[in-house]
Amino acid sequence: MNCPSCGAPLRMAADNGSLRCDYCHSVVMAQGDETGMQFVEEATELTCPNCSGASSVSLWSVMLVGLRLHACKQCHGLLVDMGELEALIEAMRAKHPDTMIPMQPDAADLKRSVACPKCHKGMDTHFYFGGGHAVMSTCEQCELHWMDGGMLMQIVRAPHEEEAAPSF
Repeated sequence: MNCPSCGAPLRMAADNGSLRCDYCHSVVMAQGDETGMQFVEEATELTCPNCSGASSVSLWSVMLVGLRLHACKQCHGLLVDMGELEALIEAMRAKHPDTMIPMQPDAADLKRSVACPKCHKGMDTHFYFGGGHAVMSTCEQCELHWMDGGMLMQIVRAPHEEEAAPSF
């Protein structure tokens, strides 16, 4: 992304996801999408495992609830470090407290093959075990999770255990 004031390249600030111009010192806040993801800079070293067919589609660095992650601008798939997944879900639940009954899972979704955006080896595809019937792929070697667009919100909006469990 280039600076709207002078046209120089912008760099991502580490503190709040803003973009900074080293030339004219302008500060630009990236616009968020419907989930709140702010696409801030292309990460050309990582490609989308869904959209990278004949031509590669780069992932972008995004800010979401204060966390720096990677996502695809086309399909809105999300790449999350294993150590950040639970914090991401909890922060998103705080922003989106409404719940909804998840769709029934489709076992055919578990048969798909997804290549890790980092090491390009096959990822293990499985259901997220915290609710929501969401399908995700995991690379144990790189300690990464890949979620297709919409899967994060499916997890976030699933009824929480304490809500689903009857109280006696």
